[in-house]
Amino acid sequence: MPREIITLQVGQCGNQIGMEFWKKLCYEHGISKTGMLEDFALNNTGNDRKDVFFYQADDEHYVPRAVLVDLEPRVINAIQNS
Repeated sequence: MPREIITLQVGQCGNQIGMEFWKKLCYEHGISKTGMLEDFALNNTGNDRKDVFFYQADDEHYVPRAVLVDLEPRVINAIQNS
């Protein structure tokens, strides 16, 4: 049975902490800023469960399972552009 986790980030503080969380998660799982796997992650033996936090799109990109909420778009725009 697959297990999936969706993160909910609310407000400036929640979104900034969430951005650091996702950076660390991408680094640990070998996912680049474009959503593609890094070379070292391609050789993984299958023990890595990327599907818990990420959705693998049809074009092999990994998309974070996250909901970002903020009344001011500045922080979310910064996250999208990073």
